[in-house]
Amino acid sequence: MIPAADARQLWALDPDAKHLNHGGFGGCPRPLLEVQSTWRARMERQPSRFFINDLGTMLREAASALASFVGAKADRLAFVDNATTAVNAVIASMPLRSGDQLLTTDHVYNAVRQTMRHHAARASAEIVEAPVGMPLLHPDAIADSVISRIGPRTRLIVLDHVASPSAAILPIAPIIAAARRNSVPILVDGAHAPGLIDLDIEALGATWYAGNCHKWLCSPKGAGFLAVAADTPWDVRPTVISHAYGQGFVAEFDKTGTRDVSAWLTVPDAIALHQRLGGGALRHRNAALAIEAARGIAMELGTALGAPEAMFAAMATIRLPRPAGLPADWPTAALLRNAIWDIARIEVPVMALGGELWLRISAQAYNEPADYVGVAAAARAAMTRMAPA
Repeated sequence: MIPAADARQLWALDPDAKHLNHGGFGGCPRPLLEVQSTWRARMERQPSRFFINDLGTMLREAASALASFVGAKADRLAFVDNATTAVNAVIASMPLRSGDQLLTTDHVYNAVRQTMRHHAARASAEIVEAPVGMPLLHPDAIADSVISRIGPRTRLIVLDHVASPSAAILPIAPIIAAARRNSVPILVDGAHAPGLIDLDIEALGATWYAGNCHKWLCSPKGAGFLAVAADTPWDVRPTVISHAYGQGFVAEFDKTGTRDVSAWLTVPDAIALHQRLGGGALRHRNAALAIEAARGIAMELGTALGAPEAMFAAMATIRLPRPAGLPADWPTAALLRNAIWDIARIEVPVMALGGELWLRISAQAYNEPADYVGVAAAARAAMTRMAPA
């Protein structure tokens, strides 16, 4: 692995800021942006030849490289703009009826929660959120909370692999096994997983798996994927129906109309760069850095982490010592994030979960221990600024 200072030169990040939110929107290194520009130039040089003659083969080659990396079957993996798009495609394709239940947890990503709300309301269906709380105590308790709520009306389980608000790796394997035993399809939202943790989608056995490449794989924005099992209970169609309707999963998702596909075609290069930066060793290094930094910040704040350390990878959450009267809600969290930025030019998100406020830090190849110095002090200053008089 190359040193963080050298790795930082690959990214076009503001050198006068500390970037501790790679898990939010990722960050694309300069070499990959150059690859993307090459694809765009090729696309514009001969647009008709590109889209009509060449694109189908090139997309399948890129999909094959991604499938190998995430442990999926290339003929059952398709590109989408992001994981939320994939989740929308699965739920919109579902034959949802009145009285059906969609089961998830209270750590579900809000965009996914809103997707479920929309489709459940249209069908007079119900959303059940299994409470797992915060801080998280043990993976078994999380699995039990979800599994105990699988019932005769459960038509779909939607489960985060790595929960966005808590940064915790959820125990999806026993939940998937229980879903299979009960003949309930399960959709895993793995938005954060590729490049963050070791991943073998086929071994997990979920019915559908949605992921992002722009986060921890650092591809250009607009590269996500949907992988499907061989025994899906209904056909999933893209959110945009186009010329390939009725021609099968891959064809329908590969042909949704004219769009800039350069982010998708850059994914093999993103995988190659991830491997050059260390691959599994980089993932291990990032996780160790995030957990060590979280320990130090929690000690300075006199609080604790949001979950057992084994449930974190390169992201971790730390409880903030909230002043009396300061609400633990999302508007307050957004204000605190901006206050921390104004005070110290540190980009770090604040989460509202379980009646408390939490810092969520990230660690990528360009981060080093010095980046986390001053985080606790800036958070304290932000809370003091916002505390009720």
